[in-house]
Amino acid sequence: MSTSHDDYGRTHGNDDSAEPADPKNPDHDLRQKLPLAPRSVKAERLPDPLTSDGEPLTVEESRKTYLRTQRASWTSEERTSKYERHRYEVYLRILNADRHFQDCFDGLTTAMVTRRLSPLDESDNWLTPWECNEMLHGGCLHRSIRESIDYQLGDFSFEWLAVTAPTRSAGTPHEHIYIWIEDPSDDVTTDHLKPGLEKHLKHCVNAYQKDHQYRTDGGDGAITIKHTPEIVTEIPDRIHEVIDKTDGSVYWNTTGAQYLASQLAHLPLGDRYNGDRDNPPDALFEGAALAWASPYNWFRSSGGVTAL
Repeated sequence: MSTSHDDYGRTHGNDDSAEPADPKNPDHDLRQKLPLAPRSVKAERLPDPLTSDGEPLTVEESRKTYLRTQRASWTSEERTSKYERHRYEVYLRILNADRHFQDCFDGLTTAMVTRRLSPLDESDNWLTPWECNEMLHGGCLHRSIRESIDYQLGDFSFEWLAVTAPTRSAGTPHEHIYIWIEDPSDDVTTDHLKPGLEKHLKHCVNAYQKDHQYRTDGGDGAITIKHTPEIVTEIPDRIHEVIDKTDGSVYWNTTGAQYLASQLAHLPLGDRYNGDRDNPPDALFEGAALAWASPYNWFRSSGGVTAL
């Protein structure tokens, strides 16, 4: 998980311990000297600023270039930065969807499935960020997991949204899939989502069972289930963005959706340039540079979310 703060409510602190699947004592100097993508990846597949003389920049150079270009876009009147798009568009879209499904689903249950992978190969050598991203999202993995979830939840009305984020301990991409389910009898269990996670473990290279432990009651881990989703109780700073314009009432968000929104890859830029907040670790910006370069969308959703 990233630990970017947000204006709706802070849910996590500055924990510098390694996240699941990341090495415990990473050699960041070695990692940052890697190219962002293997030399075999054609330069035209990357944003121009992330290449030099037809070659991908290093991870460290990609971070610096990302910060420089995004800051320039943020202060420009002609361009919109990726931070602004995430903060003022995608972030609010997640929270709006959450409030919508709280309102329209009878007996809401929420669930989250988290997919991870190790950034090290079998010889404990670092993989390039591009390779990690390809392992997480490439091939038919998305479809295989989605079809499994669709089948297992076939008796329920549900919608889902997925956000990929870099880890703060190594910038490794990982994905959270958040699901809203109409479940008035509280019938949904981890067994409904276990097959989807097993698809990930089977088909995603470098995904290991030890990094995807969870409680069978759905209380914690790679699969969580909330039959009575906890609601954010603190008053949002951006209160005008969560007030219903018709009657002035406030629709509070589930903590899971608020957490998901806080994971958007470009949000740490806001903390970077806010003097009142701690500077995020370099790994988050190296992951954000990967998000910029990624041929895969780090924000995905079901049709019911898209239609809102």
